[in-house]
Order: sequence, then C-alpha cells, then structure tokens
Amino acid sequence: MSTILAPENVTLDAAAASRAEVFSLIAAKAVELGVTADAAAVVAGLEAREKQGTTGLMDGIAIPHAKSSAIDSAALIVVRLRDSVEWESLDEKPIIMAIALLIPEGEAGTTHLTLLSQVARTLIKPAVRAELLAAATPDAVIELLSQHVLAGT
Repeated sequence: MSTILAPENVTLDAAAASRAEVFSLIAAKAVELGVTADAAAVVAGLEAREKQGTTGLMDGIAIPHAKSSAIDSAALIVVRLRDSVEWESLDEKPIIMAIALLIPEGEAGTTHLTLLSQVARTLIKPAVRAELLAAATPDAVIELLSQHVLAGT
C-alpha cells in the first residue's frame, strides 16, 4: 500500500473557499498524479458520497472519499488549507485538512473499506490529528500516515 501515498500526494497551504473548491483541488491532484483522467467524475463521486452523510470529523479534518470506474488506481490525497472552509462535521466546526480516499470501482469492497477503516481509526486519536494539522512538510504528513494508516495501526 505504500504507493497509495507519496509526498507528491500532499498539498499544504492550499487556497479554497468552499467544500466544492476542496473537491476540485483533490480531483486536479488526482489527474496530475495519474490516478484518473476525469476530474469531473472524481468531484461527482466525492459530492455523491457527501450527500449520504458528512465526511467531516473533528478538529478540522474531513475524510472525503469516492469510488468510481473513472479512478484508475487507489490513492490517498491530502490537502491542508491555508484557511478553514465550512463543512458539515461531527463537531460542527469548519475543516482545514481533507484526507481523501480515491478508490477504483473494482476495489470498492476491499481497498476502500480497509483504507477507510484505517484512516478513521487513526483520526480517532487526538494526538495524531494535532500532529497532522501541525506537520510542516509533505514528508512529515507521509511519515505520520505511514506510521498509523498504512501500517494498519
């Protein structure tokens, strides 16, 4: 799973004024990384999932996710924003970081559930949330996620 997340998957200090703009940033990064050729399909998948229930957690972090036949390979894409954006969340506060899971349709029941479970378990820990929000570089984000999410702890 280590190829699912690499430093180039992380954007820090991004500018977005809305959840829709965050989804567009995630989709554009997915195209840049070769995860998909169809940014619109990724945005549509993220929006469809959000309509089922919020992906906003606590302490400014959301885990939007999409599974689509337009997604060619599984990826975690992390976007930390310069300024927070309104997002329906469990603590009713805006978010400043999105950890997006993009999953090919054919892996929906396996990779998707495994990654989502590992990300959710990781983000339950307040110390990990704080470290992610404070990470100074993409490499620091990768290190934290590798230790907790990709290691399955």
